[in-house]
Amino acid sequence: MQTSATDLPSINVLDSFFGGGAQTGATTNQQNRIELENFTSWQVGNHFLKFGVRVRRVAIVSISPANFGGSYTFAGGPGPRLDANNQIVLGPNGQPEQIELSSLERYRRTLIFERLGMGPAQIRSLGGGATQFFIAGGDSEATVHQTDISLFVQDEWKLKPNLTLSPGLRYENQTNIKSPLNIAPRIAFAWSPVFAKSKSTGQASKTKNGDAPKDPQKAPQTSAAGGSSSTVIRGGVGVFYYRISEDLSLQAQRFNGLKQQQYLVTDNSILDLFPNVPAISLLSSFSLPQTRRFIASDLTPGTSLRASLSIARQLNRDLRVTVGYTHTNISHTLRTVNINAPLPGTHNPDARGNDIRPFGQAAGNILEAESNGRSVSNSLNINVNGKYRKLNFWTSYTLAKSSSTDGGTSGSSQNPYDFSQEWGRSSYDFRHYFYANANCQAPFGLSFYMFLMGNSGAPFNVTIGRDVNGDTNFSERPAFATDLNKPGVIQTSLGALDPNPDVGQRIIPRNLGQGPCFLSIGMGAGKEFKFGRAIPPGSVEGKGVVNVEKGASQPATPVKTPVVRPYSLGFSVYAINLLNSANPGTPVGNMASPYFLNSTGISGQFFGNGGTGGNRQITLSVRLGF
Repeated sequence: MQTSATDLPSINVLDSFFGGGAQTGATTNQQNRIELENFTSWQVGNHFLKFGVRVRRVAIVSISPANFGGSYTFAGGPGPRLDANNQIVLGPNGQPEQIELSSLERYRRTLIFERLGMGPAQIRSLGGGATQFFIAGGDSEATVHQTDISLFVQDEWKLKPNLTLSPGLRYENQTNIKSPLNIAPRIAFAWSPVFAKSKSTGQASKTKNGDAPKDPQKAPQTSAAGGSSSTVIRGGVGVFYYRISEDLSLQAQRFNGLKQQQYLVTDNSILDLFPNVPAISLLSSFSLPQTRRFIASDLTPGTSLRASLSIARQLNRDLRVTVGYTHTNISHTLRTVNINAPLPGTHNPDARGNDIRPFGQAAGNILEAESNGRSVSNSLNINVNGKYRKLNFWTSYTLAKSSSTDGGTSGSSQNPYDFSQEWGRSSYDFRHYFYANANCQAPFGLSFYMFLMGNSGAPFNVTIGRDVNGDTNFSERPAFATDLNKPGVIQTSLGALDPNPDVGQRIIPRNLGQGPCFLSIGMGAGKEFKFGRAIPPGSVEGKGVVNVEKGASQPATPVKTPVVRPYSLGFSVYAINLLNSANPGTPVGNMASPYFLNSTGISGQFFGNGGTGGNRQITLSVRLGF
């Protein structure tokens, strides 16, 4: 259970900070889950058959008064230039000089002028005032019951000693969506093109002089059929499905427009009540009184077509190289689309309530979960692992590229109904990955280990930080500037960007930005001491032993070889980010933020994900084993 420490509304100053109340309310989530599985396998000649079935059932009772206290949003936008005394600067024409304000500056002006006792209208004329107020209310309880079933059959068919085929078929289905034909065929193979047939005895191949190798470690690799191979080629292709989470049904039930309502306020007369929460009587009169969520009638699980091919080569006894390629094409990915957004060209920020919407103004925003997205990714992976004397090492490098449609909430600044410009780099499109680790046993029982990992930067989206099409999303992107003297144009490392594009200007691609690289080195050392009482050969330990089957005490047998009952005491030290290098996080892509294109944090983990801050960490440990 989670409970907010305060009932104050939250404050979201876009890409600057969050403040105010947590808006979780008294949240509980009771879940009952049951899962039944059965797997059966049997051998029939050269076929090894597998069959399985899984049934899962979940029942959830969720109480979530999230955002029942409301949240204010401050976004950037045009406003008058102020001098050091917060007085309006007039231009050559005697009119207030207009500039582009950041979200943080708009919030700052709101607080300053409120403390000076100014009225809401005057504060807004000076560039202050909230941009949106969002609040939910009604029945916070929602329940869902969902069942899914999957069945599979697979065969490992050994056609030849050096060739194995693995065809398979899987079927899946679940309640709460209409998708009865989730049939997933798959096939894989393993082939050893360099295969030496050995003697019928199944022994390892002999050396040139006819004798078996003295050192078994130096014998050729031997297959189960008695042959040897230093190269193995593996591949496969198949269809996989992503099940629809029960959370989607919970949201659709909770925000169906009857059980619970969401209000999005954009009227300045109500926004000027900041920091107070507007009364329900004021909210109910809005043209956008609530945001509803629905599941599309043709929603289907994401369908993934995966294909892979790898070649593994044992170069010698101590060195192995594997090269692999993977292709993934996912269709029917989930997207959330506002199907009642204002029609193109009908939204006027200065005349709210006059938008033309497909389902009318009274219907408000309707967010529909659809499965019409897609993504494509390709990756080439090289692994090298082996041993050099007492050093064991493993390295991996991956070159990857991933593209996808967006999550459905962006759309170009001119037409939120046209997503043709939303195909671009995926948010997880890290082009390069590298990982290496090694360990070795040194004299005096010391052990050392190290790792190095890094990746190229993550892509990030660049937005203007304003909602200009009325779909209530701050995800509109700028255009490449065609007039460098136009007000608002910003020169960046990505080019000259225009946050106020005209009709016909080229909108920048999604996820145009490139984040910084990540690199971390870790190292550790350890020493283990073993001690214990040794039992010399020929001695008798104890008076007897118990026969477990008969429950009787039997005479003890003299010990033939020395026996040690050991204890171990280990000491180790381990350092993460040994060099204490700072790895900047993903930069802010909001042009209305004062931190635009700057990193406001550091990345603490692999692939640019957040973590403990990325600081150097040194861990000392002691372990006693017995």
